[in-house]
Amino acid sequence: MEILRRDLEVIVQKRTLEKGESLKNVLMRLDAFANDKELPERLLHYLQKRSYVKALAWLDNPDLPHVQ
Repeated sequence: MEILRRDLEVIVQKRTLEKGESLKNVLMRLDAFANDKELPERLLHYLQKRSYVKALAWLDNPDLPHVQ
């Protein structure tokens, strides 16, 4: 989950890309996470819809109600 959090923070501009990293690689990893059936259903939904701000908020507090 640490890699997922880091990648989400990059996408929502809460963190800068690490040296040698590319935005393309970050997005590819996020797409791979979106196909990981082991993740909780709501988090998976956010990742599949590319709702990265909501996914990051969910990581911080999984009990938050779903907002449209």
